[in-house]
Amino acid sequence: MKNRPYYHINSLEKATRMIDLLSTTGELSVSEIARKLGMHRSATHRFLATLRNLGYLEQTEDACYRLSFKLFELGMAVANRLEVRQIVHPFLIDLRARHEETASLAILDGLDIIHIDKAESPHLLRMDLSVGRRIPSYYSALGKVMLAHLAESEVRKLFRGVKLKPRTPKTITTLPGLIEILREIRKNGYYINDEEYELGIRGIAVPIFNFTHGCVAAIGFAGPTLRITDEKIEVMKSDLIAVGKTISMRLGS
Repeated sequence: MKNRPYYHINSLEKATRMIDLLSTTGELSVSEIARKLGMHRSATHRFLATLRNLGYLEQTEDACYRLSFKLFELGMAVANRLEVRQIVHPFLIDLRARHEETASLAILDGLDIIHIDKAESPHLLRMDLSVGRRIPSYYSALGKVMLAHLAESEVRKLFRGVKLKPRTPKTITTLPGLIEILREIRKNGYYINDEEYELGIRGIAVPIFNFTHGCVAAIGFAGPTLRITDEKIEVMKSDLIAVGKTISMRLGS
């Protein structure tokens, strides 16, 4: 590649390309990785063996390579330093205590959301929202309230050429339908997800804003429909809106 800066290290670039590739494919053999990256098999094997020895990769029984949890641990170390996570965590604990449902915090990353913190419901029957989990933004209440505070032109650009796949019969699967929902969210200040991500699961979320008045995260509840009734969700909504405003003020909004 032309015009690379003098400090560019080709071998480091190749190693990171391997990590990027495995992050999207799951696991691949040495030959598959070499072919996809246009590298010699022997050189590819040396890179992979080094990354494995450093703890970034692990090898499966059939000699394929996949990412280890080390990258997740590094990512969580970064998440722990995020100001929003440190501020929000006590509120998650309090919301969980008051409503006994899983309260979670998420950020938007491209088309997806990433759960970066949670306070889990004490009930055995509950929504499993693993920290670090990534799901399409249009599936969830958390994702929709963050998308709602992007410019519509940005949303259209983000989803250009993207097929909205149904997760349940209630999932929004058209961009015009999604845009209309995002307009309603901007007016209402919250969104109720009624089994769009998982049948039998309802969720509600509100946005969190920073000192630039940009939406930097979302906070919400998720749980089984048999407990999250219309009456309960009204109480949750009031609490979430109040908490969302308090957190946003703490962030300078």
